[in-house]
Amino acid sequence: MSAIENTSRDSSVSDPTAVESLTLLFDYAIAEGAELHLPVVVLLLKMAKLELAKSTRREVHLSSVTRSTHAVEERISS
Repeated sequence: MSAIENTSRDSSVSDPTAVESLTLLFDYAIAEGAELHLPVVVLLLKMAKLELAKSTRREVHLSSVTRSTHAVEERISS
């Protein structure tokens, strides 16, 4: 089950396959919107895609910082 389907799961990083799927859906919707000459829709979809990319990078960064912090705490307590 993906992170999107199961929001109760406590995970520090989104499921990569869910992010990839959303990115593909955004790409498809952007192409369709462009073909139908809907510039506002295309702009909104591109903005949503960028926000998804930013939040994913932020989660990955926070996850690595958390792992580093735990490693330091373990060394200190040893």
